[in-house]
Amino acid sequence: MSQNFSRLWEFASRFLDHGDVDLPSESSQETQEEMERMVNQSKQEWLNAQSYFNQATESELVDHAILSLQAAERKYMYWLTRMKNSQ
Repeated sequence: MSQNFSRLWEFASRFLDHGDVDLPSESSQETQEEMERMVNQSKQEWLNAQSYFNQATESELVDHAILSLQAAERKYMYWLTRMKNSQ
């Protein structure tokens, strides 16, 4: 049983580990240019989510569009606030 768990853990670690993806943290120091890029990228994601919401017609898609829009807006506000606070 322990060996199976070990194999499962190894597989899950390889599957879920995206070594090149870093989550934002307060301890990391982005340059002003990197923060501007993140603000612009997240703003575009928010605009895309708004467009998706405006085009959704089926109830399941509307629910998904709402959640996507909320997440994109929060991400944009996070990066915008972070950039403003760094100045």
